Amino acid sequence: MRELTTVLFGGFAALFVSTGFATASGVEVKGPHICCQQCIKVVSAILGKVDGVSDVSSDIKTKSVKFTAKNSTAAQAGFKALLDGGFFGAATEDGKEIKLDIPATKKGEKVDVITVKDVHVCCGQCQKAVNKTFESSKVTYQGTGAQRTVRIEGAGLERSAVLEALRKAGFNGKID
Repeated sequence: MRELTTVLFGGFAALFVSTGFATASGVEVKGPHICCQQCIKVVSAILGKVDGVSDVSSDIKTKSVKFTAKNSTAAQAGFKALLDGGFFGAATEDGKEIKLDIPATKKGEKVDVITVKDVHVCCGQCQKAVNKTFESSKVTYQGTGAQRTVRIEGAGLERSAVLEALRKAGFNGKID
């Protein structure tokens, strides 16, 4: 009887692992702009909509977001949701880099106005950080809520440089 119980238990354990239930992993995103409790609420709301993501925590001091993902697909979906939500950072799953295909912006043409949509700008501190990133330019905001359109005006702006500067500051968005 013991041998039968051991065999059955081993079979159920193998089934459990093979179906992905036992593959939960820890995900950490370092560098997103998180400056206040509102930012933390926005991160939690974004990740709360992702299937397979749980145990979300954000840290203002370390500018990091951590969550548990039921599998690698959920880990990537959580990271992509943060990027789509206007945050940017480097993500790891159990210490291994998560790579996503992030569309690159072409280098080259310089313009005097660049509009970036869907940037996480939920409070005055977020605006202050974006303004500091583009100190020599005029920055205006359109829309309400956690994601806004950011308009940057200045002489000889390059799209890829603007997006790179935003990402370095922990923000993400889509350039028109």
